[in-house]
Amino acid sequence: MPAVVFEDSDIHAYFVEVLRLALDKTNTNGRPIKVVPDPFNANQDRVLRQVKEGSTDVTWAVTSEEREREHLAVYFPLARGLLGYRVFLVHPDNQQSFGTRAPGELKQSLSVQGIGWPDTDVMRFNGYRVEEVPLTMMFKLIESKMADYFPRSVMEVEYELASRPSAQLVIEPDLAFYYPSPTYFFVSKRNRSLAERLKKGLDLALADGSLNALYNQQAFAQSANNMLRERQIIRLQSPVLTPQSRQTLTRYQDFLLKH
Repeated sequence: MPAVVFEDSDIHAYFVEVLRLALDKTNTNGRPIKVVPDPFNANQDRVLRQVKEGSTDVTWAVTSEEREREHLAVYFPLARGLLGYRVFLVHPDNQQSFGTRAPGELKQSLSVQGIGWPDTDVMRFNGYRVEEVPLTMMFKLIESKMADYFPRSVMEVEYELASRPSAQLVIEPDLAFYYPSPTYFFVSKRNRSLAERLKKGLDLALADGSLNALYNQQAFAQSANNMLRERQIIRLQSPVLTPQSRQTLTRYQDFLLKH
């Protein structure tokens, strides 16, 4: 499995524990399960290539059409759809102005996204302006007021701020986007037995309540719920979901968070 996917070690640990839980639920021979982090600590794109090649057994990532085409996706929304809720990082001078903007005015404001991120396609499909830039530039463009806002997952945003204490960045208090953005386990197409085992284990953990219990223990889950309370949610349509992902979100709609 990957050594790091999310910068926040608590979020990373959650996905590792979900993986262990799914494996434990399907451990029929009683032998202990050993989960080994990638010794090279590769980035997400590299880990996905390693999964495709078979040198890494499993990783987790926000889904995309390409990722589902190149790998076996385990169609189960591991984070309950939480990565689809996006609050806005803005410059402190702009903190109070976003909530008063008309929908058309917000669409004319300039946001930033990563190069090749599926979020860019979602926002442009819904009529929002997006500047695609390298990750190292995103926060700097907001600080310099060369862009207006950076939509960030409620799962990650507080850690990102805490790890940049001197940055001129704040969370806009009134608005959030929501668009379906499920996170799945991905395995090699040559390892269908592992994909089937993980899917069975996740369904068992959901049915007996242990998956919900694990999620509810997470500090980021409570923080995200608090952040979304009383916030106006702007719902966007996603053009990047595959038919299989749409079916998955329908099947697990009771597991998905609702705000």
